Amino acid sequence: MTVRVGAPIPGGELVHRARRGPPPGLNVRRGGRRRDKKKKSNVRTMVLVVAIAFLFLFTPAQERISNQLEKWLDSILDEFGPAREYPVYATYTAERNVNLYNPHSQTISFNYELPIPALRTDFGHSEFGHELVDGTPNPVVTLQDITSMVVHTEGGGNFVLIPLNNEYLIEDDAIALDSTSEIFWPPVGQNSDRCSVGRCVIWQGDISPGEFITLVVTYDVVGSSFTWWGGDRAPDEAPRSSLGFSMDSSNSGTYADYQRSGQLNTMYDQFGVHKEWYDRDPGPSRNWAIDGTNGVVVELANEIASGLSGDSQDDPYAFAHAAFIKIRDSIVYSQGLAPARGGPSCIDDGRGDCDEQSNAWMSLLRTRNIPAWYEFGPMTDGQFSTWEPHAWANTILPFDTDWCNSQGITLDSCFIEGEVDVVNNRWLLHAPTTMTEWIETPSSLGEAAYDFYRPLSIGCANCWAESWETIGEPEIMGGTYRVPERIGE
Repeated sequence: MTVRVGAPIPGGELVHRARRGPPPGLNVRRGGRRRDKKKKSNVRTMVLVVAIAFLFLFTPAQERISNQLEKWLDSILDEFGPAREYPVYATYTAERNVNLYNPHSQTISFNYELPIPALRTDFGHSEFGHELVDGTPNPVVTLQDITSMVVHTEGGGNFVLIPLNNEYLIEDDAIALDSTSEIFWPPVGQNSDRCSVGRCVIWQGDISPGEFITLVVTYDVVGSSFTWWGGDRAPDEAPRSSLGFSMDSSNSGTYADYQRSGQLNTMYDQFGVHKEWYDRDPGPSRNWAIDGTNGVVVELANEIASGLSGDSQDDPYAFAHAAFIKIRDSIVYSQGLAPARGGPSCIDDGRGDCDEQSNAWMSLLRTRNIPAWYEFGPMTDGQFSTWEPHAWANTILPFDTDWCNSQGITLDSCFIEGEVDVVNNRWLLHAPTTMTEWIETPSSLGEAAYDFYRPLSIGCANCWAESWETIGEPEIMGGTYRVPERIGE
């Protein structure tokens, strides 16, 4: 297993291992074969040459032929172009290793917060979805269910099954894992004996000079793909809501719809109106990860808005989708950059990793007061062979009022609350190859995200590393589907 994260400062944030090139999984096709980029380029060039020849030979039919050739080109790129492959459903076991080391000559103490993942549905962590006007609730779709979570220390003899409901265990009743460390799962609070941002297991203890200690966490996971998107290029294989509700340009709402009562207005107040979010360096200077006031961001947002049709100018869905395409196609994937880039720097530099490209996209949305927030967890490829830390975004978008009324949905529940993963070209798409650990909860200005990135308190620097691996063979059900890398849509 390779080390994927580390702490450059005591209690510091998780740092991705430096790597350049496309995100993992790109160019992977069925059977694990990889397509040579040159072959893809040759195919595209050949098709373009044929298209140009047709246009010159049959000038009177240019528009009709051009439209047909565009469809053919799309089909060829879908089949032969770079893409990621995802299972429709998957059941697997993942193992996480949290490795701590004491390089000093005296014993040091540590305190580490391990998130307890909550049930992930198509409405975040909610147990309720759309509500019909007759009072009938529409059941949510479960996207991720952690059926078991077990922890122990490497070499220790005590395996502890973590309760996944709302049970609590305070520090006074902590369970010993070995002779030097213990665990408990307290309520959320501000003290060191409480969870900072959500349900968690606190692992604490002492490490002798020159010694290692490793926490091993095993998760049994049941996951499902899901799409909130109703566009032509949404994967047909991915499940949708139980009533078939999905969003595209034909049924999306307006900015004014955020003033509806209920979750839309709540998320607008808690996320949307705050243009500056998650200060990564609290103090006299500010280092906002998300910044909708920055000139670079505002200029690009205005450029994106100016490219929308007149009917789409008042449509947050249209702006969010256009901003997604802009960031996806103009930012080069580059990981391990230092210092980490906020949204403005990512746009200005034209490069960034998953966190940074999510920061860029959410910064653009905050210029229009569209609510967007973080989701965190490890990500694997379509074969469940390699893992790495990942961050992506959530957003809430309203359906059109007339459409809601025609479907018999109450206006205060007529919206989608979906995932957007820019670097993996997942527009309003969830895949079971990402394991949700935590979805950002409202805080004043993003302090919860700051705390989530810093789960460790320890008296040394560069003494923390984590790794993930799949245990056994995952069970893939329902087949697989491809999500192409697209330039423009």
